[in-house]
Amino acid sequence: MSTSLSEFVRAVSDATRARNAFEARQSVRAGMLDVQARVRFRAPDRLAVEYTTYVNPLGDLEEAFGGHAELASADLVGALLAFDGRTTRALTPQAGLALVTPGRRLYEPLPETAVLAEVAFLDDLARDFLVRDGGDTSWAGRPARVVGLRPKRRWVSSVFRAKTFALERAEVTLDLETLFPLHIEFVPEPTAAFAALLGAGERVTIDYADVRFAAPDDAVFAPTFPDGVRVFTEERLALDAAASLPFPLPLDALRACGFAPDLAVAVATVDGDRERGYATLAFRKTTDDGREGILVVRVGNFVSRLMARRRAAAGDHGESVDLAGRTARFLDRRRLLVPPPTSGDAVAPDVETLGLPLLADLAWEHDGVFWVLASEGLHRDELLDAGRAIP
Repeated sequence: MSTSLSEFVRAVSDATRARNAFEARQSVRAGMLDVQARVRFRAPDRLAVEYTTYVNPLGDLEEAFGGHAELASADLVGALLAFDGRTTRALTPQAGLALVTPGRRLYEPLPETAVLAEVAFLDDLARDFLVRDGGDTSWAGRPARVVGLRPKRRWVSSVFRAKTFALERAEVTLDLETLFPLHIEFVPEPTAAFAALLGAGERVTIDYADVRFAAPDDAVFAPTFPDGVRVFTEERLALDAAASLPFPLPLDALRACGFAPDLAVAVATVDGDRERGYATLAFRKTTDDGREGILVVRVGNFVSRLMARRRAAAGDHGESVDLAGRTARFLDRRRLLVPPPTSGDAVAPDVETLGLPLLADLAWEHDGVFWVLASEGLHRDELLDAGRAIP
């Protein structure tokens, strides 16, 4: 006799709460987005991810608009990222580089939404969702049952946490033996951070395969790095402690130009000997005509992956400019967002007529120190003046 829907839903939630670990091959797809990885999870929040495919137009679009992600799609394929509950270790073998950063930084495919090894939404289905029986089926040769879900409310709040449901409806295909989700398909709630980027009615699908329930060892979430890999650690450094870095920070020069630090700290990433590294600082300035300009300064005697991409883009698409005797490259990033002409006789539209925000980069090297200035809301001359002010 078939188990009733209410009994089945209760069993799924009980199994989810009791399960403290799993590993699997996971895929996330939506439109042109295709991300595949091996994931290893251990409760409450330890997670290791090895990406095998990372095609993410959402991340690429953010990069074109001047995003701040250290690793891009090309860096993530073949990379290992491990979060031990406090710190993320990222190893990119192709670059011979490892980064140790505070907090969870796993390059989730969907902005502001955790999907990697995320099955905790099943822990109390009856409380959170209206459920519908989709009947028995099979998935990848496994007997399964489909359950339809619709959130009872868009958000819930309690004393210590708030939760938002970023979906309109979903169907979950659950293994009848393990009660683990083999296939998840959902329509995002229109106000979800990623919904507008996917397009109206676009569905997100998440698949799990080769699922195992043995608990991974501690070493999986805090891996040691191979010999020869350069290891850099990110830290928050008070601005008045800038002298400890092996390169200068342009605080006084930019203050003299009317820029004020946006934060009281710099994000510094340095090697174990503190001989090589780079730092990021954010500044704001109200211009003479009332605009607010944002300036992000990246500087170091080591070129980060992000700095390398910005320098390459400025070299390929920008123009040469003079900074008080130093040669730099200036790039109006809006040009990267303009589609090329469709024929030899067509002319690309003028970026000034497209209504895009002012976005520009300025990159140069001087005395072994590399500089990349990224601006928003600043005109060309204002960005060049900032660059010239830096000694």
